[in-house]
Amino acid sequence: MKKLLFYLLLSTAIAPQVYSNPGDTTWVTIYNLRKITQWGNYDTSAVLPTGKIFRKIKLHYILGRYACPAGTQYCGSWDYTTQVYAKPANADTVEIARIITPYANDWLTSNRKHDFTVDVTDYASILNGNLDFRYKYDGYSWGFTLTLKLEMIEGTPPMNVISAKNIYDGYFSYGNTTYPIENYLIEKSYLYNTPVAKAYIKNTISGHGADDNDCSEFCSKYYNLKINGAAVSQKQLWKSDCGKNDISPQTGTWLYDRANWCPGQIVYPINHDISAITAPASTFSVDLDMQPYTSPTQSNTGGFNIVSQLITYAAPNYSRDISIEDIISPNLDPNYARSNNACNNPVIKIKNTGANPVTEVVFNYGIAGGASSSYTWTGTLNFLEEAIVQLGPTLQLYNGNTTNQFNVAIDKVNGISADDNSFNNTYVSTYNAVKVYPNKFVVQFSTNAATSPINPGFNEAHWTIKDINGNIVASRINNLNSTVFKDTVDLPDGCYTFTMDDDGCDGISWWAYQYYTPNPGAGTLRFNKLSPAIPLKTFNGDFGCQINERFMTTSTVTAIYNEENTTLFDLFPNPTTSSFINLIYSNKEPLNYSITDITGKVVKFGQIDNNNAELHPIEIDGLISGMYFMICKFEKSETIIRKFVIDK
Repeated sequence: MKKLLFYLLLSTAIAPQVYSNPGDTTWVTIYNLRKITQWGNYDTSAVLPTGKIFRKIKLHYILGRYACPAGTQYCGSWDYTTQVYAKPANADTVEIARIITPYANDWLTSNRKHDFTVDVTDYASILNGNLDFRYKYDGYSWGFTLTLKLEMIEGTPPMNVISAKNIYDGYFSYGNTTYPIENYLIEKSYLYNTPVAKAYIKNTISGHGADDNDCSEFCSKYYNLKINGAAVSQKQLWKSDCGKNDISPQTGTWLYDRANWCPGQIVYPINHDISAITAPASTFSVDLDMQPYTSPTQSNTGGFNIVSQLITYAAPNYSRDISIEDIISPNLDPNYARSNNACNNPVIKIKNTGANPVTEVVFNYGIAGGASSSYTWTGTLNFLEEAIVQLGPTLQLYNGNTTNQFNVAIDKVNGISADDNSFNNTYVSTYNAVKVYPNKFVVQFSTNAATSPINPGFNEAHWTIKDINGNIVASRINNLNSTVFKDTVDLPDGCYTFTMDDDGCDGISWWAYQYYTPNPGAGTLRFNKLSPAIPLKTFNGDFGCQINERFMTTSTVTAIYNEENTTLFDLFPNPTTSSFINLIYSNKEPLNYSITDITGKVVKFGQIDNNNAELHPIEIDGLISGMYFMICKFEKSETIIRKFVIDK
């Protein structure tokens, strides 16, 4: 992306509440629904608590949309680099977070927002008192709203932060022989003193812009880290899983892999522990070398946004301590959308925050108000290492649970009850229950014309259904192009996972297909009732590499739920090429509906008085091709919104 700078000076200060007990949380608002109206720097200030120690500090970066004034030339809301800086008075101005905005053209109409949560505990030494902040927006179109909040949780951290200092900070052209990137990534000398016991190099690097070789944004390159002139680590700067982005689908090229970033994701730093090769009171040098590269288009090269920091800490505060960092599933957090909703095998993230290695952890977990289960994890987890733990398949999160609250707690660490720090031993999440389908239903899959790069001669997409133990109980593989498949599955009562993988990582229906030669067209995927053959679930074909549907089956037909856990509700065919679209819902409750275009303008409205029918055709003959939203308001339940496409 082209780097543009325009300085805007803004100020606001909101005083935080003050607490004094471990586990208490102070919230500080830095920005609240600030409209991003131009590229450049947005400067402000906030008042943070002083004289307190925080176990963890989280930055909540909440992105939304606003309606640009009529006639606004640039309001694309695309994927742009944004950086959040803390600016202490007597220390380095340091980047504390980097977020790439998503392609969010449809967020305004769908009333969508997202909370990107970043652990910024590394900067605890400067996050106090009257503090200036800078939000840097590198986009050339706008339409986003920004809310920044600090969640400051009191308690003793794994290590007390001593300082955070810059090594490199800038955007540097890559492959330009007139201005070589190594002219800026020069060797630098540093010194730290006691009480520093741990030292880390923290690198946040992302590639942007493209020459004839698609460098830097779409080519994979590495860097070498050198300490005292000797190479100590090599890291590849590439994100190979953009097609599994939790913020999906998006309206642009979100599924293309990129140079260490994806649209709508945090740019995660790469940490290097240099404690063993440096020492207090001994000068050492740091040097970052990018992979050698010469661009064929010297006048139009890409570049890398490189922030490298030296973070120093005091000695670890705990010997034996495991922290439950998060619950991945079950959880309604959109950051884990692809892992939910779930009906088996809860998944959590843990971290060793004690100096001693951990080889065994016993967890207790369950649904609030229900029975508790136990699971023992074994392995080797060293200081500050993380692990994803899949708990046992004994717990089924049934629909209709009155709490929808999942609890997990640490019972034993290395065979000893609890550990040195009890404040990070429990975690709670709320979740949405999975859908429930009848035992027999039809998987209807219409393939497009995209041939698999992995399995030549067959379509890119294929699916499986697995039971609670991971056994495949149904599948469709080696599928022909441009063919309709209707597979009836008959599943006993239980919990299942349907997975469709696409070998090309571009889903089965994507707007960019129109630019392909040849155009593979659009595939469709849905679950149908046996009779009448109407959809139980219609999948969005723009799913990138993979889509999952976790569900339960029952012989009780009345226990069929939709995403809102209220009633069967959907639109089909979608996209539609005819003069009508069918609204499907099984509730007898009347509803009022309105159809809006992508700008939010109401183009049609009406009312449906349900007379036990499940299929309600709505005339759309007067509407042109494009994306629309069906907004249905029930008398007694919540509003439901569905997106659909007219393609005449």
